[in-house]
Amino acid sequence: MNRILLSSLVSAAVVLQPALAAAGLVQIGAAAGVKGRPMAVSEGQPAGHVIESGKPVYMNDHVTTDANSRMQVMLKDETVFTLGPSSDMILDEFVYDPATQNGKVTATVTKGVFRFVTGKIAGNQPSNMKVKLPVGTIGIRGTIVAGLVSGNMCAAMLAGPGAGNNANAKAGAFNLSNGAGSTEVKVSGEGSMITGGGAPTPAGPLPATVVGEINAGLAAKPASGSSDDGGGTGGSSEAKSGDGDGDSSASEQSGNSTAAGQESAGESAGTTEVAQALNDTATQGSQD
Repeated sequence: MNRILLSSLVSAAVVLQPALAAAGLVQIGAAAGVKGRPMAVSEGQPAGHVIESGKPVYMNDHVTTDANSRMQVMLKDETVFTLGPSSDMILDEFVYDPATQNGKVTATVTKGVFRFVTGKIAGNQPSNMKVKLPVGTIGIRGTIVAGLVSGNMCAAMLAGPGAGNNANAKAGAFNLSNGAGSTEVKVSGEGSMITGGGAPTPAGPLPATVVGEINAGLAAKPASGSSDDGGGTGGSSEAKSGDGDGDSSASEQSGNSTAAGQESAGESAGTTEVAQALNDTATQGSQD
């Protein structure tokens, strides 16, 4: 299994972590696959801090990437969010009981390129995971979804697993809705879009320009000279769900090639620092 290469990006961020924990913030997961210098503003804190691979993320963290950054957030139930460059996400709600694998996940993506691989909560209770967008909401059926938020337009595409995949995984689906209508997407590689206050478009192939922007964002590398989590040795070998520095695209994640779509989660979990950060949060899982 490939492993994410880790290094300390900014010593001040290391010093800040105990202070955040002391402030009573609830740890809900850990960062992974960090490239560049993504930032997080934690609830009640006056300033943001640089996020490093393996470091905790907290309830209500407002996570941003600049043009040279990207990252993953792995939640305790193995839900994995990937943010491309120039993206913006808020981890609104996370409640999880490891004993029953029940809980609730809500996140808001306000800008940029994203992908998520659902974890145990959505696998057990699909309706208990939602991803909010500026002009709509993605309701989950247990799946991998890639998407784009640009101004008053948002697009979401089913990226796997598809029907008849080779891992006996349940076929994914999602629902894109707003006050004007609702569209369910069941076929890998298809998606739906919302522009302004209009209703979601019928399920079908997204425009090539939109798919290209999603693919480019998920495969993007930091600009030359920027920091990454690999200390200049090639960065993370993120898994086969589109994080691999161009090794695969969002549209290639359908059907058999992604199976259950858990390679990304599994590789992040294989990193000692990430696994430890998640273990440290396990006892807090049902306190929220």
